[in-house]
Amino acid sequence: MTRGPKLGIGIITFNRRDLLAETVERVRALTRQPDTRLLVADDGSTDGTADLMRQRGVAVVTGANMGVAWNKNRALFLLHHVFACETVLLLEDDAQPAVDGWEADWLRATTLWHHVNYVAPWMQWGLVAGSGTPEDPILSWGLTAQCCTWSRDALTWGGYFDTRFRGFGIGHVEHTHRLHRVGYGGRMVRYQDQDILLSQAIHGGITVRDAGSAFNQEQRDRNWEVYRAIHGQEGYRAPWRTDAEMRQFRSEIEMALQAGEAAFALRPGT
Repeated sequence: MTRGPKLGIGIITFNRRDLLAETVERVRALTRQPDTRLLVADDGSTDGTADLMRQRGVAVVTGANMGVAWNKNRALFLLHHVFACETVLLLEDDAQPAVDGWEADWLRATTLWHHVNYVAPWMQWGLVAGSGTPEDPILSWGLTAQCCTWSRDALTWGGYFDTRFRGFGIGHVEHTHRLHRVGYGGRMVRYQDQDILLSQAIHGGITVRDAGSAFNQEQRDRNWEVYRAIHGQEGYRAPWRTDAEMRQFRSEIEMALQAGEAAFALRPGT
């Protein structure tokens, strides 16, 4: 395959313009990898998010409010399929780099394991083993999506988030489990007389801001039903399921690309 940029960073947001602006500036100030693409995936915000980002020279992909899975696919498709980034890293808007050169651990861990998640402070209950470094990732029962990475190979063979997940939760769980089935990320271990899949996670120089949760129990319950219905189905998923979804998704990607490829470049430390 043709070599693309070393790293693609997508920041996922909805109606948190001021917090997003802080996160973008931290990414710009603390990222040291020169071969990096940066974009914001905005899920139809009504608070002026897209306009503010464009004013600040940040590329934006946006469209109607479609939920987390669809919005993450906007970023994944551009960074993986269009720009062919070797590693794709997604940050939610409340997850901010906290140390200079924070991306180095994520790049190293992705090279080793292909798909890596974040060790959130509130997930201590689910930690089974590991120290949280790239070479010794934590193995965890639980998953959180504040920050995670995928190798180019993992997305090529495992595909994108399933668009049947709408609203809050569970889509990331299904995606991680599916990637393991096709050979990327996670470890199957014998634990308490059961064979269970544990996700791999690192600390990665990230701080999560307390910005309130989008938790919605009804959406979460519905998405668990979707998970139970589709778990174990075909490995690869496109970022759409119908022709109508494809046309909608394509129009969003084409509109984002009108800014020109140079708009997606990140200049570290600026």
